Amino acid sequence: MRNDTGFGWQTLIKSAAPQGCALAGALLTTYDRAEARLLSETLLPEWLALSHMQGDADALEQASFSLELDARLKNLHNRIVVVSSTLREDHVEAQGAAADDGLYPWIWRSIRQRTVGKTGQAVQHAKLWLLHWEQPKNENKDQDKQNQEYLEIVVSSANLTRAAFKDQIQAAWRVCVPLQPKPSKARSSAWGVLPAFVRALADSCGDATQLDRFIDLLARAECPAGVSFIASVPGKHPLRSQWGAAGLRSATPSGRGAVKVSILSPFVGAWRSDSLEQWCARFEGTPAHLSLAWIGKNHPWEPNWLLPAATLTELAAAGCTLLQLTLEPGNDQLSHHFNSEHHSKDGRWSHAKLYAFQRGNSRRLLLTSANFSQAAWGKRATNGGLSIDNFELGVCIEQAAWPLGQLTAFATLENLATRNVKLIRSRCLIPWAEASWDGKHIRLGCKCQSALTGEVFSRKAPLKIARWQSGSGALLSAQIAWTDTKNLPQSVALHCETETLNVPIFDTREPAAREQSFPEEITQADVQALSDQLLLERYGGKAVTEDETDAATNFDRAVTDDDEALGDDGTLGQKQDIPGDAALADSYAVASFVLARQMLDIVDNWAKLVTQARQGSSAFMLDGLRRDGNLLMAAFMRKASAENGMGARLAAEELALRLKHWDQ
Repeated sequence: MRNDTGFGWQTLIKSAAPQGCALAGALLTTYDRAEARLLSETLLPEWLALSHMQGDADALEQASFSLELDARLKNLHNRIVVVSSTLREDHVEAQGAAADDGLYPWIWRSIRQRTVGKTGQAVQHAKLWLLHWEQPKNENKDQDKQNQEYLEIVVSSANLTRAAFKDQIQAAWRVCVPLQPKPSKARSSAWGVLPAFVRALADSCGDATQLDRFIDLLARAECPAGVSFIASVPGKHPLRSQWGAAGLRSATPSGRGAVKVSILSPFVGAWRSDSLEQWCARFEGTPAHLSLAWIGKNHPWEPNWLLPAATLTELAAAGCTLLQLTLEPGNDQLSHHFNSEHHSKDGRWSHAKLYAFQRGNSRRLLLTSANFSQAAWGKRATNGGLSIDNFELGVCIEQAAWPLGQLTAFATLENLATRNVKLIRSRCLIPWAEASWDGKHIRLGCKCQSALTGEVFSRKAPLKIARWQSGSGALLSAQIAWTDTKNLPQSVALHCETETLNVPIFDTREPAAREQSFPEEITQADVQALSDQLLLERYGGKAVTEDETDAATNFDRAVTDDDEALGDDGTLGQKQDIPGDAALADSYAVASFVLARQMLDIVDNWAKLVTQARQGSSAFMLDGLRRDGNLLMAAFMRKASAENGMGARLAAEELALRLKHWDQ
């Protein structure tokens, strides 16, 4: 991984945002459709700092984890956007990738999943993360020196699949930069093609404004020095455009003589000598100055890497150099390939894509999603322009060194791993689709050239889609009546000939209606009480433990135990000044008054965070606290109604008063 501190062997999961930041939004792009399980069990718990964990925990802990994740995603409703592709590249890239197993389908009610291809054929192959972070104002710190918002940018080769994180080695560049209060054209232009790339993604998804907030964030951030971006956008472009191979001129090192290029890519497309010359000419290079790092026939990565035998013949004829990536267990001199911590016993295969350009002492290193193929970089069109198939994105770093400088050339080309294949674009019958539900109707849009059928899935029997409306350009739409809030619609399965595409349904209902929907795997008997308990826990109530197996009991104990409460910094910690159950035996305090005090402390903890947020946070953070205030009030009212509890009634009244005067 490359970041502002240099190269290192790091995890992609950990954020670079300052401690205490809260996620306020995210744009995530991927080639394969994002796996809900990867997001739910790996990425989101880290980014959202969840207090409960899934996995081998008991049923109560798993239920608490799901409800906590669901609640946090509701607060981020429509602020996390995932953009993927339904079209495939010339090869099946993610070999060995596990299909999503149907867990956590409810996350897509809050996370907007988009696919490119509505306005024209497109493959979404870029791997970009834009993470918006907000840091709650801490009244104990000097706020004049503290940045409140950050934009974290990750450009990598990693798809949002478990195989990408478990079975593959990725290359990534990461930076986290502070945000200025207002956007500016100067800051936006400093990012080069990146804002236009995000805008092109939105256009291809069919919603030109969906990603505007992320373009605005770029205009509020300073681009790091020595960094530029190179991107590909599908379509036909003028020869002097900014996309694809035409954009490589920005990576051309200064100086005289031909530019040398060294390439690491697990997939090499179909090239001929003339197309190689045209590609190299973009950055003032030649095929004779091109080096490609590749593997031998017995290399363990051979099943996942692809080099057509015909392309190897063209590369050799053009004078290209083939460098040998060796992986021999037990040979210490050959076991460190990408980093001193990378050893030969690592069973993952490399999915990284790197291009190094050098002329004299001037160097550029491009870390990108683009394989060495014309689908990624574009090919010369008949009119002299450039025809590109894929969305691709890379970051170009000035004076960064090629990490594989120790490689030597193959002694003979007969030892290279190649395949006798003819690369043909796979046929995709449903290149674009989206679905949403407003509480009354499911609205479905898709693109299909042939006969289409489909059904809506929920916890009850599938409902077949009976009627389709035709639009221009093979666009189809359907509107299905659905008012059943006990059995929420989860997804639509579309069928065209032998192809099936599952489309998650995004929930566009009003917030009050969405609050009453919970993950289906949790029983209705437990869901409300456990949700209330988790909300109290967030503002100082006792956490759920393995020994507390009854949700209603947990709710009671959450407001009677004093083990945990919010500290002065707004985080969970020990609170010593409130007597608990152990102290009641030696105390003259009236139990009901003690309980009332503990519940009012939860209100005070919430109010303290509201005060801090008003001093410098965005409207998003305040909106979240206001939402939680209403939920807390409802939880206390349920408690008071069920048990005629004075403390719960007082806490509800206090919250009602504070919310009534919210704008004051």
